[in-house]
Amino acid sequence: MPFVGLVSDPRWEPPEGNGDGDKERRNRTWGVPWRFLMWATLLIGLMLLVPVVGDAFGQLAGYLLLCFNVALGFWRFDRWCAKQYWSGLRDYQS
Repeated sequence: MPFVGLVSDPRWEPPEGNGDGDKERRNRTWGVPWRFLMWATLLIGLMLLVPVVGDAFGQLAGYLLLCFNVALGFWRFDRWCAKQYWSGLRDYQS
């Protein structure tokens, strides 16, 4: 009858060091999300520009800039959601 369990090898030795070497190798600096920061700056800047445009060119121009800003934000959010992998492992289900 076969026996399955833990098998120990007396010749095995743990790797050298205390295991912190992996942490030092994986210690990468993270990248700054420049694209996100630029889009956020643009959307916030346009939002701050709405009252200025409203006072200078009339309330309709301010309202149109506000609508453009909201549409631009929703468009970027939609494009970000389109890149995500939403189906997960459902592709492999039978």
